[in-house]
Amino acid sequence: MTQSQVIPIRCTLKARQLLESFDQNLTRLHTQGLDPDENEVDTLERLSEHLEEAIENDVAPERLQDRAQALADYALGRGYHAHEVENLLTMRPNPNGKRPT
Repeated sequence: MTQSQVIPIRCTLKARQLLESFDQNLTRLHTQGLDPDENEVDTLERLSEHLEEAIENDVAPERLQDRAQALADYALGRGYHAHEVENLLTMRPNPNGKRPT
């Protein structure tokens, strides 16, 4: 088996955890709303970071389109402006390089 045939288990598991957390938290926001001590902007940023990290862990951006759209729809429904949503979904470079897995 060559190096290119090795399945990146660590990346795959990390990506799966990120996407499960994203799905659970966005569902929670839709069904229960924010927790009393939760800051909505911070939570939306964290969900956006989950998508960024999933890409860094080898998830094709195309596979994240539905989740990105769901996050955008939620933010727009909460009264965020289009430019704020665009900023939320714009990948920013990690100043330290790739995040640890």
